[in-house]
Parts: sequence; C-alpha cells; structure tokens
Amino acid sequence: MIKKITYLIVAIILSGTTYCVAQNGGCVEKISWLSGTWKMQNNETVIVEEWTDKGSTLAGKSYEVKGKDTAISETSSMSCIAGKLVFTFFPVLKDAGDDRKPVNFVLISEDNNTFIFENKSHDFPQRVVYQKLNDHECHAWIEGEEDGEVTKIDFFYKKVNL
Repeated sequence: MIKKITYLIVAIILSGTTYCVAQNGGCVEKISWLSGTWKMQNNETVIVEEWTDKGSTLAGKSYEVKGKDTAISETSSMSCIAGKLVFTFFPVLKDAGDDRKPVNFVLISEDNNTFIFENKSHDFPQRVVYQKLNDHECHAWIEGEEDGEVTKIDFFYKKVNL
C-alpha cells in the first residue's frame, strides 16, 4: 500500500512539473520568431539585437557597432513568470556604485503579431513593443512619458541569416 501511495505522489509531482514546463514553454513560444540576429543601420552606427532561444526563455543582447568599436547597450530576456510573458531589461552597470536593478515589463497585448509589454511605474520607457512585419523584418519601439512629454523611439530591424 505504501508503495502504491509513493508511486501516486511521484506521478502527481511529475505531471505537475511537466504541466509547468509546457505552460512556460508555450508562453515564450508565441514570440520565438524573434530568435536570431536583427540589424538596423542608423547613420554610421549599426544596432544589433541577438535573441537566443533557451527553451523556456529568450535571452537577448543589444549592441552598437560604430567603425571597429562595439559596445553592449543592454541585455534582456523574455520568460514566463506566473503564467505571463515578461520582458526583463538588465541594465549594463557602469561601475561598482551603479545599483540599478532589472526592470520587468509584462505583456499586456498581443494582436496582429504586435507584442506590447508595459511597466507604468518605470521612468522611461513604460512600454516595449515588438512587431513582426514578416519573416525578415521587425519593427520594435520603446515609448512612454519622459519629462512630461510622450516619447517614442523606433527600431526597424532586418533579420540576418548567419
């Protein structure tokens, strides 16, 4: 009898784990089209976003290339937290005294291949948006209120086949 109860408990635990993993993977799966390398030319600077599919998380990094100089501008991720898709921005810390923390933006809308993440309490931006135009083009932007004015910064990326 104890053996049967032990098997039953193990089966319940394993089925719950499988459900959570499937639920998390499905949460990120809807934006997995973002995986890969995306580039945008901005005058003499090339802005690059790279997204790597880690299963239940998309790991991202952005950097700028100007001439022979490359500088990482941010790292980020998209993952499922409490059943919701969350974009997390990890600031690049400038020195040991820089105590900025990661900032989460929760998916509030997904319509017509447009994914809107929002954090109304963040200074700027309050929204991060990714829009799939087609398999090779993505329009991303950040927007929100800054110094009393609504500001929007656009990024028009093309996918790079490596």
